[in-house]
Amino acid sequence: MRIQYLGTAAAEGWPALFCHCSNCERARKAKGRNYRTRSQMLINDNLLFDFGPDTFYHAMEYDVDLAKIETVLLTHSHTDHFYPTELILRAVPYAYDRDQNPMKIYGNEKCESMFHNMLEKEDDSENLPNCVAFEQIKTFSPFKASNYDVLPLKASHDPRENCMLYSITDTDGKRLFYGNDSGLFSNDTLENIKNLYFDVVSFDCTMGPNPGCYSHMGLDENIQMKEKMLELGCADENTLFILTHFSHNGGAIYDEFVEIAKKHGFEVAYDGMIIEI
Repeated sequence: MRIQYLGTAAAEGWPALFCHCSNCERARKAKGRNYRTRSQMLINDNLLFDFGPDTFYHAMEYDVDLAKIETVLLTHSHTDHFYPTELILRAVPYAYDRDQNPMKIYGNEKCESMFHNMLEKEDDSENLPNCVAFEQIKTFSPFKASNYDVLPLKASHDPRENCMLYSITDTDGKRLFYGNDSGLFSNDTLENIKNLYFDVVSFDCTMGPNPGCYSHMGLDENIQMKEKMLELGCADENTLFILTHFSHNGGAIYDEFVEIAKKHGFEVAYDGMIIEI
């Protein structure tokens, strides 16, 4: 399994679009890995986690052939994670001479409503229904997509919708836990992963070294959830734990946070980071 972090920031990006706080100014000065776009992850060359407003940039920056994407797993409907208008561009007259594989979007009922609203009010293409489809999914109801075994899990994020975390397993049995956006995991989520083993665990760390909240974690919550997963046996000393989805409200830019996180056994993701397992 090849995992690439295309974007690693929260909704505002980092440096944030209109912000001049000290955290954003330090990132602007340091540049490099301290620059973060909105969160998105690529698995191999055919699966995306989320489809946000920076997808076009990610495709250019990291040579991602979006025509090869067969599956998109949505965490929730917030527009930094799902920007459905861009899907129109997969159809004629915006796209020609591409692979003819259809792309399927999987997400909750609110994401599905956004998708159909786009079809009704914005789609001016000739053949979008032939290019993109949507399937509503439920937490704890596993399914197969693009030869991956997918288990949607419950996130602690926005109580107005069914936000999701994911476990995905490839044909070689390699398994990833994708944990954006969420605070501490619910008991039912922990119950559903206790018999699984994860090679890679990716945690929301929106608040960096600062305390988290119901909807997002910081380092203290990451440590709690890591210890819980180790206790349950779904991770061990060989599991790679990675932190992502950072906000400028967390304070520490990449250059500052990487050594702090390392002390607790975490790697800090950056835009473009590649993991192969």
